[in-house]
Amino acid sequence: MSLVFGKKENEVIKLFNDHLQMVGNVVDETFKIIKLSCDEDCSDLVKNVRQKESEADSIRRNAETTMYSGAFLAQSRGDMLGLIEAVDKVANKAETVADVIYLQSLKIPDSLRDKYVKEYECSVEAFKALAVAVQNLFEDIDKAKNAVLEVERWENTGDGIERALIKEVFSLNIELARRIQLRELALQIGDIADRAEDASDRIEIVILKMSA
Repeated sequence: MSLVFGKKENEVIKLFNDHLQMVGNVVDETFKIIKLSCDEDCSDLVKNVRQKESEADSIRRNAETTMYSGAFLAQSRGDMLGLIEAVDKVANKAETVADVIYLQSLKIPDSLRDKYVKEYECSVEAFKALAVAVQNLFEDIDKAKNAVLEVERWENTGDGIERALIKEVFSLNIELARRIQLRELALQIGDIADRAEDASDRIEIVILKMSA
């Protein structure tokens, strides 16, 4: 099922898509930091993350302003505002991951890097599924429903990796403070997928209202 909208609604939909792309850029730039070896500098990548997160905020505000000017019916406007804010929190959390690494000069042990990469990959895939869900909310509700299930699947997979990773972190013969830092990093990475799932939950609510 495809929905027909007016000019303002189409402007908002374009802004939603622009916002999704920019949030995806934030997620991808942070992933590059996770993949760096211990002796590589991440300062330029962190700058990119912060810049793109700021651009995502700007697009979100433009979308909200357009909605407040009359796009969408009043009863659905709140759902749309809540959705774009929920998606924006994915970018916020990815930026937090970058800051955890950069501000604490946190070095991921080589023995654990692949596991952090795998956990982050789950967050990347959860966001990709979320983007499909948001885009198809306006185009194909059945595809949006399936994508929502994919978000949940990747979030659950990431949870399993996170738990195993934290257990391995605390088996390392390193300082307690560093173990706590590494645990925090694993938790923050997992939170990216959690934020994606929170946003997908909002999509489910919108779909239920459309179907009522």
